[in-house]
Amino acid sequence: MPAIEKSITINATPDKIWNLLKDPNKWHVWFDGASPAKAVQGEGDAGTVVDTSISVANIPLPTQIKIIETTPGVKWQGEFNGLGASGKQIWTYEGAGAATKVTFRIEAELTGPAKLAEGMVLKSFDSMAEKTLANVKALAES
Repeated sequence: MPAIEKSITINATPDKIWNLLKDPNKWHVWFDGASPAKAVQGEGDAGTVVDTSISVANIPLPTQIKIIETTPGVKWQGEFNGLGASGKQIWTYEGAGAATKVTFRIEAELTGPAKLAEGMVLKSFDSMAEKTLANVKALAES
């Protein structure tokens, strides 16, 4: 299963970053390519299901995300299913004093046209992860 992993150091505590990111109704503010949620079932903890749209290679794709693990300030994991791709998103937070290393990993199983254009899709995921982390850093440090 192809995977993309990126990390960034943010001058904020893990709890501050967690609190900025946990609300699924606000993911589109910082997650590159995400549209506002169409429906959210849950409060953002494990079991929450979010219907949204994520742009991959500039193509908006309907996507459902189910949060499967939340350990505040430590780890968040969700499973996603969308047109041409399904897999996991994993976020980890490693605090060191006033700074936090945030790692974002996307593991995806590609099918159909997405599989045929795997190189382009993975490049898009890589760019998405990098821009998303930069957005999180700007939000947390402001």
